[in-house]
Amino acid sequence: MKQPKKNSQKLIYEKFNQLYIQTRKKYLVQFPNRYVTFEKKRSDRIVVLNDSMLSTHLDGKLAYGIFNGGYFNKFVTFDVDCKSPPVARWTTLKLINTLVETFHIPRKEIHVSLSGNKGYHVDLFFDKAIAVDDIRHFYSLVIAEVGRVADGQIEFRPSWTQGVKLPLGVHQKTGRRCWFCDNETLTPIESYDYILEIEPMDTGLITDNDFDLTDRQAEEFEIIARETDITANVIDQSAALQKARRILEVGRLTESNTRHTTTFTLACFYNSQGLEREEAVDAIMEILLATPSDYFSKGSTPDFWLKEARRLVNYVFDNDFTLGTSDKPVTIYKSEILVILQCGTFRQKQLLYAMLVTSKRYGPTFYLTTKTAMKMIGTTSRETVQNAIRTLVEKGYVEYRRKGELDKARSLETGQVRHKPNKYRLLLGEPASDEPHVEASSEHSIVDVALELCEVREIKQYVKRTEFTNRWAAN
Repeated sequence: MKQPKKNSQKLIYEKFNQLYIQTRKKYLVQFPNRYVTFEKKRSDRIVVLNDSMLSTHLDGKLAYGIFNGGYFNKFVTFDVDCKSPPVARWTTLKLINTLVETFHIPRKEIHVSLSGNKGYHVDLFFDKAIAVDDIRHFYSLVIAEVGRVADGQIEFRPSWTQGVKLPLGVHQKTGRRCWFCDNETLTPIESYDYILEIEPMDTGLITDNDFDLTDRQAEEFEIIARETDITANVIDQSAALQKARRILEVGRLTESNTRHTTTFTLACFYNSQGLEREEAVDAIMEILLATPSDYFSKGSTPDFWLKEARRLVNYVFDNDFTLGTSDKPVTIYKSEILVILQCGTFRQKQLLYAMLVTSKRYGPTFYLTTKTAMKMIGTTSRETVQNAIRTLVEKGYVEYRRKGELDKARSLETGQVRHKPNKYRLLLGEPASDEPHVEASSEHSIVDVALELCEVREIKQYVKRTEFTNRWAAN
């Protein structure tokens, strides 16, 4: 097959940039025997994704893939991956039919391409970027409606951690060109020009519909998620976190007619932070009851909000939906570590470090239950955690934004005195942007990060000899 002419190539690059590419600083390269992820922040020698690479992709010398950039998706790929080509074909046709018949997506907006192996990529492109949690929720509903895939799975792409290959390249292992296909017959369209005709669809076709899972669909989806490991129990990236932060800061809804999506987002948020179910329901209701009535649709009542909050919290907790940043690295600065080293005992250092990471993930005002804190610092003693928090507050490292507030409604309901979860805020100074820093994930302890950022002599200035010998020197 001849390569596209030079003028056509430039137009194809423009289409790739318009439709697919959301970040140039992180991308996939498929070699004949493996995939490699390149990320600019890991090395200054890494070149950002550019048109020259797209040319190499079209030439078939290498195959490139992209990630979603972290916060929003401007397209979604349903990656149909099956062991058997006939099953892949049948599943793809069923998926397309579901999008058309159940979710009312016009067939002309559905674009299919060969994966290059045994499967297909089914793409929807949007005229506006959609928050990852919203499009992932839509994806989950579609998967639930499609049902179980007997010989494979339908995966969500792209995310920050899972990329997707661009179409029209050559699969480096099979040697097959990844052509677009007719979305009724799945016959390959052996022309590069197909991509030039694609126009993004109106996002309203996705976002204006308040889709919800029926009990049957929820049960079916739980089975699919467990059996195919599609990781749809994680709302990926920071759009949901940003939304939760804004709401927690002002204490009410920030946009009208968002009760349902906000309840779902906050349920995931509170599940991520270790609240119990009733605590999550109470926290959600506190926000809803503080919101002016004109933010809700006509006829919407607190009784209905409570019923829906309980239903959605149970659904989220039963399926362990979380905000998917618990493993995403956060930036820790040397000045922050030096402050933590001075704060007190090793347990207090551990806890303040855990609070620092929590504040960077979930916002400056955050919840932290004793149960979650115990897990963070590896102790089974509630007293150890409570004493450490009390000391950090007394020394001025942390402040309570809410402490020991009686939950009147829950106390009346249970017949026992109940308190709302405490809220905290760190009182650490802002680091300078140019000071030494590291990217730390949940696998990195305070010891790991401190030893990477500080000289041993600096650590010894703030750490007692016995603590250094027992906790630091062994590393």
